Amino acid sequence: MSFRLGPFRIALDTQAIEQLDDQEAPRVAVKEPAYSAPIRQHLGPGQRTITLDAVIYKEVLSPGGPAQIELMRRAMRWHWRMPLVSRSLHFYGFYEIEDLKATKTHMLPNGTFQKITTQIVLARVPSRLSIFGISLG
Repeated sequence: MSFRLGPFRIALDTQAIEQLDDQEAPRVAVKEPAYSAPIRQHLGPGQRTITLDAVIYKEVLSPGGPAQIELMRRAMRWHWRMPLVSRSLHFYGFYEIEDLKATKTHMLPNGTFQKITTQIVLARVPSRLSIFGISLG
């Protein structure tokens, strides 16, 4: 499965996805009136996060993967708002990179790492696009 996060392509030749974890929780307020049970009130959609676990095999499959990780770090620092679209053209919404973790293992004799395991946490952000008052994303 491959994805496109703004200008970044997450596919076999850059980062092979092993797992996608999609979490969403509603916003809830709890009122605690005297002498009765607490009352839960739903306030609307809450935070939605997507976690992508991927592997880069630098020497074998994806020589461009490490450069893409560094560009993603820059996008994370600048708070870029980017659309997330799957290969089947499913639009997930607009996200920004909240956390990026890269673990390098399998060191070669020349000092480079053969395997880089990445974990990218994306947080959904409002798109600020609307048609007739209906928000898109």
